[in-house]
Amino acid sequence: MANFVEVIKKSVVCLNLIDRDSQQLVTTLIEAAVTHGVLPPVYKDEAIRAILKREMSASTAMPDGIALPHGRADCVTDIICVIGIHPAGIDFDAPDKQPSHIFVLLLVPANVACNHIHFLANLSRRLMEQSVRDDLLAAPTRECVVQAILSQSDEGSF
Repeated sequence: MANFVEVIKKSVVCLNLIDRDSQQLVTTLIEAAVTHGVLPPVYKDEAIRAILKREMSASTAMPDGIALPHGRADCVTDIICVIGIHPAGIDFDAPDKQPSHIFVLLLVPANVACNHIHFLANLSRRLMEQSVRDDLLAAPTRECVVQAILSQSDEGSF
């Protein structure tokens, strides 16, 4: 399984999202994975269902405008990561009741242990830094988004 830096460097990035609700946003991010060739089109619906199923059990939104929708699916062999920036923000059922602006969607293999939990923990630590969130929201390009996440070092990256 790829390490944290490799996954982030391979991420699909969607800037200036305009979706109006969580289901639409998840669909947009999965469609971006298909468009960029990291998810075969035949698995699009399975991937959307996996993410929405996990989201129904408990929201993956965090305080400070962050959401980490993720799900397990048989159709992937390694972590697929899609990063989305929504300038206006949408209600993603965050505990602080604020709109979510930064989305990191993960699709993880169903048959692999919980390596994605380490990835999520590493990512969460980075996103809790105000400067990282500010850089992500201001990022004009995919490269700037990737750099903003990787600029915050982490001792325990997976």
